[in-house]
Amino acid sequence: MTPPRLVLLCLLSCLVALSFPANSANTNRAQAEKELKILKAAIADIQDELQANLKEQSEAQQKIRTIDKQLAAATTALRNTRAKLNNERDKLQQLKAEQVEKVALREKQRKQLAAQLKSAYISGRQEYVKLLLNQEDPTKVSRMLEYFRYLNQARIDDIEKLQKTLQRLETLEQDIQTTLVSLSDLEQTQTEQQAQQVTLKKQQQVALQQLKNSYADQNSRLSKLQRDEQELAKVIKSIEKTLSQFAPKQSLTGLSKHKNKLQWPAKGKLLYRYGSNKLGNRLKWNGILIGAKEGDMVHAIHHGQVVFSDWLRGYGMLVIVDHGKGYLSLYGQNQTLMKSPGEWVEAGEPVATSGGSGGSGEAGLYFEIRYKGKPQNPMAWVR
Repeated sequence: MTPPRLVLLCLLSCLVALSFPANSANTNRAQAEKELKILKAAIADIQDELQANLKEQSEAQQKIRTIDKQLAAATTALRNTRAKLNNERDKLQQLKAEQVEKVALREKQRKQLAAQLKSAYISGRQEYVKLLLNQEDPTKVSRMLEYFRYLNQARIDDIEKLQKTLQRLETLEQDIQTTLVSLSDLEQTQTEQQAQQVTLKKQQQVALQQLKNSYADQNSRLSKLQRDEQELAKVIKSIEKTLSQFAPKQSLTGLSKHKNKLQWPAKGKLLYRYGSNKLGNRLKWNGILIGAKEGDMVHAIHHGQVVFSDWLRGYGMLVIVDHGKGYLSLYGQNQTLMKSPGEWVEAGEPVATSGGSGGSGEAGLYFEIRYKGKPQNPMAWVR
């Protein structure tokens, strides 16, 4: 037999060995959470800097920004309301289906119980009369009484089942009425939000025209586009510096192995190609413009982490995803943003809905891929 002391030592050794992976996992999790917190703070600093730069923007640009963000909030609220409406409609349909089922069950239980009571009443009177008149032996009388008790208990069980059915029907009716009230309120909210969205879209068009009017000639337009590109370059430089210092140590392998393998971020006709002329031949497109419909889903092209999600001059509602190894993907002029800085995304996961924010003037998705800050041809990656 193994000495008790040796058994105890073996058990302690096992416990210590088992505790190492748990402690290691806890340490890694705590470290990842700490790094993510630092990363979010650094990204917030970048956004604060952009906020401070608003004073340098024209009144028309500031107005575009304000309306774009209001429209994004209104559209997101409307999308959430529609989702709630669909859920409530599904719930109402399920409640009514169960109500029909329970009504049928109630009628079936009532008929069964009525038949049992009628049969028991008739047979019960006759058996009791026989017992009294014939004065059968005590053993048989005892068996008959037990039989009647069994029948009575069965009827009691059936009555209780019917009672539960009736209670459930009452609850269902209350739930249906509550759901109908909720649907009515949500439909009213949806109507108001739709009206708000229409108003904001009109204001967006007015602000866009004011922005166009503020640039008297091509030179001023060129200057504006160059400043927009410089602003984006500054943001990307800040992001890269932040990532090099604070990015969570999660395995991101970049995009170099995925050329001609990635899915398009949105559906639509290719309106402008990478490297094609912009504003005559005075600028080149650093990305591509996809003619996606307003409100269409915009998908991440690969696994990564959101490192920017905000409005940026010239690019509107913009999402930037870090894919590691110096690779970033950019999704601009969106209508709404669906992810926040620090969130992880998978390939094909929605990150935004397409639109015409940033003063673009046409619905679509502006898409870029950058490697160590330099624009790349996205067509080399998508298939």
